[in-house]
Amino acid sequence: MNLQAQDMRAAVIGAGFSGLMFALSLAQGGVNVDLYEEHNRVGYPEHCTGLVSKATQDMIGRPALRSELGTIGSFVIAGPRLSLRLRASQPIVKLDRVRLEELMLEEAEAEGVNFISGAKVRPLPSGEVLPPGRSYDVIVLAEGFNGRLRGPLGIGFSGHPLFGVNAEFEGGGEADFVARFDRSTSDGFFSWKVSVDGLTVVGTASRDPRGLGRLLEESMRVHGAEGKPLKTYGGPILTGPMPRRVRLGRVIAVGDAASMNKPLTGGGLYPSAAAARRAQALINGGARPADAVEEAVLGVLKVLRRTYRLSRLLHGRPEAVDVLIRAATDSGLAERVSGRIDYDVHDSLFRESIKSWRFYLAAADTIITSPVTSLRLLASLLADMI
Repeated sequence: MNLQAQDMRAAVIGAGFSGLMFALSLAQGGVNVDLYEEHNRVGYPEHCTGLVSKATQDMIGRPALRSELGTIGSFVIAGPRLSLRLRASQPIVKLDRVRLEELMLEEAEAEGVNFISGAKVRPLPSGEVLPPGRSYDVIVLAEGFNGRLRGPLGIGFSGHPLFGVNAEFEGGGEADFVARFDRSTSDGFFSWKVSVDGLTVVGTASRDPRGLGRLLEESMRVHGAEGKPLKTYGGPILTGPMPRRVRLGRVIAVGDAASMNKPLTGGGLYPSAAAARRAQALINGGARPADAVEEAVLGVLKVLRRTYRLSRLLHGRPEAVDVLIRAATDSGLAERVSGRIDYDVHDSLFRESIKSWRFYLAAADTIITSPVTSLRLLASLLADMI
């Protein structure tokens, strides 16, 4: 532990997953942490499907292990006409998001984090939080996507979110995860079905929230979900762009506030967990907390940018998913990488693609039938990876 960190004070604003993850990691690095949350409880409103790799579950720690609902061994990527099943390199874990955040708060408080609920505060670049007028060495801004606090500071996410919804059903058969890219079940994203241990979640997303009801009904039909949902929940989905600037003075945006989300799926658990643990390691190595958090966040954002262009193409032109599936299948790439893909590190598949001459040959063959889409796919893949 960095002994100098024991004299450092950090404020974390927002007790969603990202705020809790950074509060816990900073405290475990020896920093004195105040965690501000405007609501009186954590975990609500529920909005996330809660899928992570086993490695990310281990990175989060005991709360993730105790909130596990089940595991999935493989997943399906489907376009409008074609589909491909791939095995993950390690189990995909379904977490109870509400329980996860409740347990994270318990662990954070046990590590000495001071949780201040019902507090609407405002950070200043000087390191002061108003009210109550306390000064800090670093302020971690985990306010989510809305931008009320970071907007005036000119840092973090400045794009437009998608709007997602989940419908949860009892039953559902064997554990499975299906992501379907088409224009009938989603708008600018994909629809999904997650089945694990007697529970099924069907979801979708749209650029226009007014279309969610229709898209969810069609998603339920296509994915075979029957009956009335036990509950529905949802919220914004961020897929980029990733900001270049996340810090002003002592204030650093993290999580949704910094668009720390996987561009392909919008998932934010892995990026925040990775950045928080990296910041903890840097602090343990002697770095000042503010510098450690900034370096960790920018490092994760750099990795996320590697799949941004390709993800936008797949979301906006679902037929590109069919082209990608055909090229991966015909080249033998799909068979070679199955069982080697990390669910949370999406560029693992794309890295293998650009190293395979057979993939380029198979992709070139598709230019005859889908010239514009094929060329855009290759251009996006190369732009992201090189």
